[in-house]
Amino acid sequence: MKATIVEETHNRVVWEVRTSTLWIVLGLFLGGLCVAVFLVLVPLTPRWDLVGVVLALALSVAVLLALTTPLAERGELERTLDGGSLARVRQWLFYGRRSAWQAPLESIVGFRPEVRIFEDTGEQTYTRSRLWAFLTDADPLPLTDWLDVPFVHTLGELLAKAARCTFEPE
Repeated sequence: MKATIVEETHNRVVWEVRTSTLWIVLGLFLGGLCVAVFLVLVPLTPRWDLVGVVLALALSVAVLLALTTPLAERGELERTLDGGSLARVRQWLFYGRRSAWQAPLESIVGFRPEVRIFEDTGEQTYTRSRLWAFLTDADPLPLTDWLDVPFVHTLGELLAKAARCTFEPE
């Protein structure tokens, strides 16, 4: 995932996180097609059955991935004279742009990152963080998924400055 801060002013912050979903789906299609061409050229008796299974499997995995993973997520905080809002929008391959949630700026108390250590294979660990918005009248809302710690910390500081509320780093 590639996270960037798109726009930053004293009363507006826009950030975007792009995933590799489209490239993975295209890779699955091309890989399935290459395996199918190879199976057609091999002199096996059940080759057409195998080609059908490979293509169906590649297509089903690609569609499942496209249905469950957004292409991009975009967040926007804007403070205006009459209040403002904080919103998170997801861009899907088949659905287009869909609002994940939106909250008025008056209900936001502050922002806090959640840091967690993940373990990879071979007992290697890496640290990721996600940012939460705390509200006065509802449960906390996730602003980001698990991203690099410096990006989340910078985003939290910018959002707190633009929204005129607190940022509580761990």
